[in-house]
Amino acid sequence: MTDHDAWAVPADQLDLPFSILDTDLYKLTMQNAVLKHFPDAHAVIKFTNRAPGMRFSRECFDWIQTRVNHLGTLRLTTEERRRLASACPYFPTSYLDFLASTTLHPQEQVKLSFHEGEDGNGEISVHIQGLWRECILYEVPIMAIISEGYFKFVDTDWSAEGQFDLAMEKARTLLANNIVFSEFGTRRRRSFAVHDEVMRGLVAGAAEHNGGGALSGTSNVYLALKYGIPPSGTIAHEWIMAIGATGGYEHANARAMDMWTDVYPPSPGGPPLIMLTDTYTAAVFFADFVADPQRAKKWNALRQDSGDPFEFVRHAKAAWEEVHRLTGASGGALEGKRVVFSDSLDVQRAIDLQRGCDEIGLAAAFGIGTHFTNDFRKTSNPALPSKALNMVIKLSVIDGRDCVKLSDDKGKHTGVPAEVERAQRALGLI
Repeated sequence: MTDHDAWAVPADQLDLPFSILDTDLYKLTMQNAVLKHFPDAHAVIKFTNRAPGMRFSRECFDWIQTRVNHLGTLRLTTEERRRLASACPYFPTSYLDFLASTTLHPQEQVKLSFHEGEDGNGEISVHIQGLWRECILYEVPIMAIISEGYFKFVDTDWSAEGQFDLAMEKARTLLANNIVFSEFGTRRRRSFAVHDEVMRGLVAGAAEHNGGGALSGTSNVYLALKYGIPPSGTIAHEWIMAIGATGGYEHANARAMDMWTDVYPPSPGGPPLIMLTDTYTAAVFFADFVADPQRAKKWNALRQDSGDPFEFVRHAKAAWEEVHRLTGASGGALEGKRVVFSDSLDVQRAIDLQRGCDEIGLAAAFGIGTHFTNDFRKTSNPALPSKALNMVIKLSVIDGRDCVKLSDDKGKHTGVPAEVERAQRALGLI
C-alpha cells in the first residue's frame, strides 16, 4: 500500500484537472500500441449524448470549457513516472519518455459547442481532431469533466454524504460472494472527490475480507497508484475499430489480437491479455478466435460488453473447448480461462453472473463502473435515482476512413449508416 496522504489532491485543485494519470489504464496501453503501429495516424473523435433529455446550462458549458482547456497544462511528474514504471513494468522506457514529453493542445484539438434552446439550456457537442497518439488521451478526462459539470450545475438534487460506507458495503457483498472485481468508473463518475471516496471505501471493504474474491484493481491509474492496488484494464473498441477501418472488416479481430501481442507479448510481467469481443458482434469474433487455435491460446480472458451475457458465456465455453481440442493441450479446456463482464453491472447483476459461470465451471471477473462512482438518490425524494449521464466518446474517423462499431445490443451500432451497412455486408451479417 502507498501513503495515501502523499497522493492527496489539495482542495483548491479539486476543481481542475490535476494529473495526466487521472485516466483509465487502457488509454495508456493503447497509446503505446498506437505509437508502434499507427504513429502518424490522424483521428476524429466525437461525443454522443445518448439521453438528449439531459441537457446542459450555459454556465455548465463554460465551466466544462475551462476545464477542458486546462488539460493542456498537465504533465507527467517525475514521481508519477517512477510509480507508473513500477506498477506497469510492461511499459518500455521509450513510451514513458513519450508520455513524459506529451503536451496536449485542447484549444487546437478540441472544439466544444453549446447549442442553446429557447429555455436557455441546450446540448453540447465535442469534436476532437489531431494525431491519434495524442488525441487518444482526451476521451476519459473530457467525459469525466462533462459528468462533473452536469451534476455541479444542472442536477444538484443529491448529496455525496455516505459514499464511503456505500462503497464499503458493496465491496463486502461482492467479496462475500467470492467475486473478483475491479473499479471501472472514471468516465461517468459524479466527481473526482466522489471517485476518491468510493475507492477509499472499496479498499477498506476489501481489507476486512479474508475469503475468496478480490478487489483486483481500478482502471484509474492515479487512484491505483494512490491506493497501492493494480491499475487494471482491457482493450477498448477504439483499437479494433481503427484496425477494421484501415485494413478491412474481415478478420479485423484477428489482426487486432496479433498487433496487440506484438506490443505486449504474453509474459508473467505483461498486462493480462483480455480481448474485447463485440466490436463487430461476438459471433464474428468467435469465428476469428477459433480459426487460429494457436493465437487463441494466448488469450486467457474474453470481455463481454453487450448482448446477452449468459449466451456469451456459453459461446466462450464452446470456443475454448474447440481450441483445446484443436491444439491437443493438456489439462482442462477451461483451466485458466475467464470471462470479464463490464456491461451495466451492479452488485446483484454481478452475483447472478458469477453463479451462472460457477454452474459451467468458467471463472469470471467484473469491471464495475457507474454503479460505484455515480450511484445516487435525489435528496428531495430518496425513492428516486439521480441518474448518471448516458454518454460516449468514440473514434469516428481514422486517416479519412469512417469507423463503425456493430454492437450486440440492437440499436446501438455506432457510425455513419452507410458505413455500418458496408461493414455488415462485408462480415456477412446482412
